[in-house]
Amino acid sequence: MKLKAVATMILVGAGGIAVLAATGVWALSGGLYGCTRADEELAPTLASLSILDAHPSQTQPQDERYSGCDEDDGFAYAGQYYRLTTSRADVLTFYRQAATEDGWRIESANPSPSPAPGNLAVDISALCFEKPVAGTTAHLAVWFPSDLGESPDDYGLEVTASHDGTAWC
Repeated sequence: MKLKAVATMILVGAGGIAVLAATGVWALSGGLYGCTRADEELAPTLASLSILDAHPSQTQPQDERYSGCDEDDGFAYAGQYYRLTTSRADVLTFYRQAATEDGWRIESANPSPSPAPGNLAVDISALCFEKPVAGTTAHLAVWFPSDLGESPDDYGLEVTASHDGTAWC
């Protein structure tokens, strides 16, 4: 009788330790915080999207394309900055057409999304599109750093996506 009780306690204890270890691995791999492996693997896919190469002929790419995974919010991203050498309106018109032709659907448009003085910027995208990419919904933002008081000569494209649905423009 005692042997059976001891064996049961050992099995229950070992099972409990296994569950705790598995939970720890899950939490450390992005289950509670940070990026999941799937989202880390999604970043290069986003960086290869052809829409990031599209730009009005008067504009020029700035710096290198960037990509990665946002550890705070747990989503993959990729983007490209361009030198703004045409009007803001021309840039927005160009991307309305280019994104639509590439299968993106307009989600929202706010040509002047500057945050009110003293308020936090929540969404500074002048245009936001969405499209299925790699089994999840990707979001394409066209935005202008000048809306935050920075880089008046640039604009940016950024694609975000997450397999758990936490991405947005």
